[in-house]
Amino acid sequence: MTPEIRYSAGTRYEAPRVFPEYSSDHEFRVLNWEDWRFWRDNGYLVIKDLIPKDQCEALIKVTCDYLGVQRDNPDSWYNVMPRSAEDPTPKSIAGMTELYHHQAIWDNRQFPKVYDVFFDLWGTEKLWTTIDRVNVNLPNQNGWDFGGFLHWDVELDQLLATRNIQGVLSLNDNDTGMGGLQIIPDLFKQLESWLEEQPKERSRMLEEKIDFEVINVPSKAGDLVIWDTRMAHGTSPNRSTAPRFAQYLSMCPAEPEHTELLEIRLESFANQTRPEKSGNKISGTAGSRKESDFGPKAELTELGKRLLGLQPW
Repeated sequence: MTPEIRYSAGTRYEAPRVFPEYSSDHEFRVLNWEDWRFWRDNGYLVIKDLIPKDQCEALIKVTCDYLGVQRDNPDSWYNVMPRSAEDPTPKSIAGMTELYHHQAIWDNRQFPKVYDVFFDLWGTEKLWTTIDRVNVNLPNQNGWDFGGFLHWDVELDQLLATRNIQGVLSLNDNDTGMGGLQIIPDLFKQLESWLEEQPKERSRMLEEKIDFEVINVPSKAGDLVIWDTRMAHGTSPNRSTAPRFAQYLSMCPAEPEHTELLEIRLESFANQTRPEKSGNKISGTAGSRKESDFGPKAELTELGKRLLGLQPW
């Protein structure tokens, strides 16, 4: 029996892909040889000042408006409690906020320098953007208590064969205690031998302490942090006094031959909804407020149309 194809953020996570091999004299568009070596050796990279700060500020404002909160009024932050099956608000305890297609989000996806970074990383011009959401990680106060998490997005029996890139754009400055990305680079470097020692049915959630250092990755507004899908990662608790705002943003090689996936992407954009199979809507994750009621459909550039799949490469 053929296993069901798993889609996430409008892409195929387990698609067979390979990373390019470069030499030290390779001509990059944005990255350099030292960036590339660090990325391949450590499984993550912080790309500084990739997005203009005014675009970051614009998306923060949009996100606050969508949630009905005021950025400078802490009393308003906790009006939107984490969603549940009984109360499907637009936000989870981990900060995942169901906003996918606003113009401010697409302005970052179709920003040419972002595309150039992923051209460097994948070695192909024919790319699709992920269709992912934003994150608002609130400080742990006023009854809000998020302890953070670590996991992989791929089941462990498929992990070593998977090649994918995940990314998060910092919309505001994120110090180590502000609830940003946490990762385990030393485990990434020893992943194969570590997996050999694990039980066959081990969960992809890392819920116990392990003998590897967990690091929080600091970043500034406009920085893009990328990591290899084989990296254990997650959101850390926010122990500061200010929210952390971020946008999940990545790209992968386009797959227009997968017509079901292309239809999911185009339908998601047309209806301003989360990208998922028809009839497979997950209760409690869509949010009680429709994005289509919040703002007009985004206008795409020629690059944006190709990154969505609306126009072929």
